[in-house]
This record gives sequence, C-alpha cells and structure tokens, in this order.
Amino acid sequence: MEPLTLAVVAGLVGAVVIVPLAREYADLRQAHRLSRAAALATLALIFPSFAAASALAAPLAERPGLHWLATVTATLVLYSLATRAIAARASAVETAPSRRI
Repeated sequence: MEPLTLAVVAGLVGAVVIVPLAREYADLRQAHRLSRAAALATLALIFPSFAAASALAAPLAERPGLHWLATVTATLVLYSLATRAIAARASAVETAPSRRI
C-alpha cells in the first residue's frame, strides 16, 4: 500500500471510529460519572458487538456491500443497546462502585 493511501485510510479510520469512541468515553465519564475503568470497559463492548454482527451478517458474505452494511448497522445497534443499558443502570444507582470520588 502506498504511503498516501495508508495515510488516507488511517485518517478515515480515525474520523469514523476513534473520534466517536473518544467522545463516547468523555460522555461516559462526565454525564454518567463512570470511572476510567468502567468507561473503558463499556467502550470495549464494541468488540463483542462487532463479533455478533459479523455472525449475523455472515449469510450475506456473497454480496460484500450488503454484508458490510449489515455488519456496521448491526454493530451500531448492538453497541448502542448495550451502552444505553449500562448508562441507565449507572444513572439509577448513585452509590455504584464505578463512581468517581
């Protein structure tokens, strides 16, 4: 891969993946008052979400565009459901051990 192509790919990955995850981390820390470890553990849910989405989209492997769309969409849905459940639970319990002091 050429250096320019690699730089463009790295920039796209940063813009599409890293920046939103950094914002999500900041939101979990500030709005939901989670500790660093709890916020990072919540962000780590992206990996099992992607794995489950890949399995769900596997039957579409013969159509790469549709396969990618289904994988990304399912990953976002699964991750959003998981993080909302955690954030709701964290907001409901003021004495949770994951709170910052």
